[in-house]
Amino acid sequence: MSTTIEYVRFDSDDPEGLAAHREELVTLLKERYGDGFLGAHLARFDDGSVLDFILWADADVAARAAEEMPSDERARGFFSRVGAVHEMRHAQVLHSAA
Repeated sequence: MSTTIEYVRFDSDDPEGLAAHREELVTLLKERYGDGFLGAHLARFDDGSVLDFILWADADVAARAAEEMPSDERARGFFSRVGAVHEMRHAQVLHSAA
C-alpha cells in the first residue's frame, strides 16, 4: 500500500460555490472510502483555475473514487461547478515530511 496523490486542475465559473460544497464532498469521501481517504486541499491559482489535491491510502482507492464520485448524486453540488479539466493525474508518494 502506497500513499497516492490525486491532482486535478480545472476551471470553475463559481469557485465560491465550489468551496461552499466542499465540506459535503469531503464528508462523502470519508463515509464512502473510510481510511482510504487521507485528506484534501482545494486551491485557486493566479490564473483563476482551481486545484483539487487529495491524498489517498493507495492507488486503487484513488482510481475507484475518481470513477465513482463525479456521477454520485450526493456530490452534485461540487461537481456541477467543475468546468473544463486541464489535468488529472495520480502519483505515488515517494517521501513525505511534516
